[in-house]
Amino acid sequence: MRLPIRHVEGNLIFTTQGVCWAVWRVAAANYSHAPATAKKRRLKSLESLFKSLAGEPMLLSLCPQVDPIAVVRQMVADVDLAKSPRYEQLGCAVLDQLESMELTGRTDWLAVPLPALSRKDAVVSAFKAAKAELDLQLGLLPAPVTRDEVERRSEQAARMHTQWPSGVAMRPASEAEILWIYGHSARRGLAEPFLPDGTEQGMRGRGRTCAALGELVLGEGGADFDRARTGPGNPFQRRTLEVVSPWGSSHQALLALSEMPEAFALPGAAYLQQLDDLAYPVDWAARLVITPGTAAEAKTRRRARHLKSQAAEYEGDPAGPPASIAQHQADNDEFRERITANRREVEIRAMVTLAVWGNSPDDAQARAASLESDFGATEYTFSRPVGEQASLWQGMLPGCRTPRVLLGYAQYLLARDFAMAMPWCGSALGDERGGLFGLQLASGGARPVLIDPARGPRANASASMAFLGELGAGKSVAMKSAVYNVLARGHRPDAPRSRGRAVIVDRTKDEEWVRFAQACPGTTQVIRIDQSAEVSLDPLRLFVHDSPQAAARFTESFLTLLLGVRPMDLEGVALSEAVQAVLEGPAPSMRALADELTARGADDPAARTLARKLKAVARKDLARVVFDEHLPVVDTQRADSVVFAVNSLQLPKKSELASEHRIERLEFEKVLGRALMYLIAAVARETVMKSKDEFGVAVFDECWWLTSSDEGLELLLELIRDGRKHLAAAYLGSHDPFDIGPADNEKGAIIRGLIPYRFLFRQTTRQLAARGLEFLGVDATDPDLLDLVTAGLSPIDLPDEERLLRAGECLHRDLAGRIGLMKVLIPADEAVMKVIHTTPTDYRTAA
Repeated sequence: MRLPIRHVEGNLIFTTQGVCWAVWRVAAANYSHAPATAKKRRLKSLESLFKSLAGEPMLLSLCPQVDPIAVVRQMVADVDLAKSPRYEQLGCAVLDQLESMELTGRTDWLAVPLPALSRKDAVVSAFKAAKAELDLQLGLLPAPVTRDEVERRSEQAARMHTQWPSGVAMRPASEAEILWIYGHSARRGLAEPFLPDGTEQGMRGRGRTCAALGELVLGEGGADFDRARTGPGNPFQRRTLEVVSPWGSSHQALLALSEMPEAFALPGAAYLQQLDDLAYPVDWAARLVITPGTAAEAKTRRRARHLKSQAAEYEGDPAGPPASIAQHQADNDEFRERITANRREVEIRAMVTLAVWGNSPDDAQARAASLESDFGATEYTFSRPVGEQASLWQGMLPGCRTPRVLLGYAQYLLARDFAMAMPWCGSALGDERGGLFGLQLASGGARPVLIDPARGPRANASASMAFLGELGAGKSVAMKSAVYNVLARGHRPDAPRSRGRAVIVDRTKDEEWVRFAQACPGTTQVIRIDQSAEVSLDPLRLFVHDSPQAAARFTESFLTLLLGVRPMDLEGVALSEAVQAVLEGPAPSMRALADELTARGADDPAARTLARKLKAVARKDLARVVFDEHLPVVDTQRADSVVFAVNSLQLPKKSELASEHRIERLEFEKVLGRALMYLIAAVARETVMKSKDEFGVAVFDECWWLTSSDEGLELLLELIRDGRKHLAAAYLGSHDPFDIGPADNEKGAIIRGLIPYRFLFRQTTRQLAARGLEFLGVDATDPDLLDLVTAGLSPIDLPDEERLLRAGECLHRDLAGRIGLMKVLIPADEAVMKVIHTTPTDYRTAA
C-alpha cells in the first residue's frame, strides 16, 4: 500500500488529496491520582479547547517503546563513571534487567486538517497533488512543494494555534516526530524507531521525505499471506491485521468504540484515560467532526419533530407509544437545551479507534479480547468489524481520510461530554534523568521511574523526601534505596570535588543502617553514642570555629532540653549569658561553661542552680560524649556516609511527650537521650550543609523523636528551608505525616508543605491512610484511594511468591507534583541487596 502522504516539513503534512495537515505534540497531564481540583481544571481546559476547534481534527495517543540503553544513559548522564565503578556496574545490571521487560511510554498528538485559504487555493492544491501523484505513477520526479506554500501554511497553522486556549500545553511537532508516528504504526510490537524529542534538525531534500512510507503490505488476519499454507480460514476467527514491512510482520488488532452508556459522569466516563491503567499498552485515535452549536441545534429541531410524529402514530393504541420514544424525546430536549445555553457550544461526532498488538495473531487477539472484557462492566463496547482491520489502521494515521467503516460507529456528544473521556491524560512519574528508583505500575507496560536526588536545588526547589507507611510496608527499604542513589551517583564530571553524602541516625537494635551504609559505595564512619564513646559532641568545641552564633544556639537548645530550662526564665537568661561569655574565651567547652556558671553563682542564684545541674549531668557515664574534654571532637567531613548508632540511648515514648506534666517526670536517661538526639540532628544538619560541592542528605527514620520538641522542629525547618541553597536535603520516614510536621504546630504545617518528594506505602488503618492521602495532596475521603492504600498496596494476604513480587508498591508524588502508582526497586548491587531488608526471611532470600 501507499500512504496518501506527499511531503512533510516542519509540523505540516501535505497529502496526495491536496489537503494540508498540521500536527502538534500535546503535553499530557496526570489524572488518575491527581487532586480533585486538578481534575476539574483539566476537564475545563479540554472542554474549552474542543469548543475552539473546528472541522475534522484528530486526537492521537501512542505508546512508544522505551530503549533500555536510553534509560541507562539517562542514569549515567551526569555521573563521573571513572570515580563511580560500582555505579557503572549497576548500569550494566539495570540494562540486563530492563531488556527482559516490555518498556513503554505514552505520547499525545493533535492533528488538524488546515482549511483551504480560498476556493482557488483548494482547486490549485488538489491539482498540484494529483499531478505529483501522476508523475510518480509515470516514473517521473514530481515537482516539490514550493517554499511559498510551506510558509503560507505554516503561518496559517501558527495563527490557528494562537486562537486556542492555553490550558492544554502543546508545541508544533517536528518532521522526525511525524515520521515516527507512521513508523510506529507499521512496527507495533517490533523493533520500532525510538521516539524523537523534537530537537532534531529538519530533513534534507524537498518533496522526498516520505518515500519509504509506502513500503508496507497489509493483510486482514494474515490470511492473504497464509492462504497457500492453511487455506482461506474463518474470517470471524482472525480479526487481526498483519502489517508487513522490511522490519518484519507486526500483528495488530483494531477495535472501534461502538456503544457508550446513555448517561455517564466522572470518574467512570474517563475511558480514554483508563486505557493507561491497563497492564498492556494501547494506542488510540479519535477522529472528530465538529459542528457549531447553531447548525447542530437545527438538527435537534428536526429530530424533535420526527420523534413527535412517531409518538402520534400510537395515539389510538391503548398501550401508548413505546417508552424508548419518550426517553429519546427527553434526551433530545436535554441536548437541545445544553447546546443553546452557550453560543460557543459545539456538537462533536467522535469516532474512536483502539490498537493492541502482540508477537503473534493469537497474542493480538488475546489482548483485544481482554480489552473488550475490561470495559464490559462499564457499558463501553468495542467492536472488531470483519474485513475492516486495514481501514481502521489507516484511520489512525494523520493525513488519511476517515474510513467509511468508522462513520457507522460515530458518537454524538457535546464538548464537555467528550472531554469527560479525559484524552491526553496519561501518567508519567519521575525525573528526566537520575537513578532507576522504581517502575510505574498499571500504565500499559513497565515504565522506569528515575529520580535525580540533586535535581531539586538545580530547579530552585527542595530535594527533601518523606516516606510514610506502616511496619513492613517497604518504607525503610525505599529510604535506603534513595540513600544509595545519593551515595552511588554523587561524583559529577564537571565538579572534581563533588560527591554524595549521607548522615544517618540509626536507632535500631541490630544496627541495620550501619550494615547498609557499609555496603554502599564510598567510605563509612560509624559513631556509637554509648558509655564507651570515642569522640566528643561538645557543641561548644564542635561549632565554635565555623560559627560562634551557631555554637551558642545549638548549645542553648541542647541544654534547654537537658536541664529543663525555659529560655526566657531567669535560668534561661543566665544560661545564655554564660554561653556567650565562654564563647568569647580562649577554649570554649562544657567544662568551661560549668566553671563559668559556678563563678557567676556567687552572685546569681539562677547560675548557681544551673551549675549544680550541669555538674550532676556530667557525672553520668552516657554524658561523657559531651562533657569529656579528653575525647577528640568528632570530624564528620572525611567519610561519604556517617552513621550515628544510638541504640543505647533511651527516648521518651510519644505518649509521654503528649503533656507537659509527663515530660517533667521523665527518667533522666530519657531526658538525656532526647537532648543528645537533638544534638546529633544538629551535627547532621551542619555536616550536609557544609560544602556546596557535595550533595548531602540527613536521614531521620521514625523522625517523631526530632519533631517532638520545638528545638528539633526548628532545626528540621531550617534544614529543609536552607537545603536548596546549600545542596542538602532531609529524608524523613514515619508512620504518620503528623510525625513529620505536627498538626497542632504552624511550623509542622510548613514542613509538610515544603517537602516535594512524597511516598505513601500501605496503611491498613484508615485514619492513617486518610492522613497520608491528605499529605500526598489528593482527596482523603475518596473510597477508591482509601481501599488502594489500605488493601491494594503490597497486600500481605497473598502467597509468598506473589507477595514478594508486589513488595514496595506505593503512591508517589514527584518533584513536578504528579502522583502515580509505582513499585520501588532494590538497587541491583549484590552487596546492598544482602543487607537492605530487615526480616530474617528477607536475609535468606537476598543471600
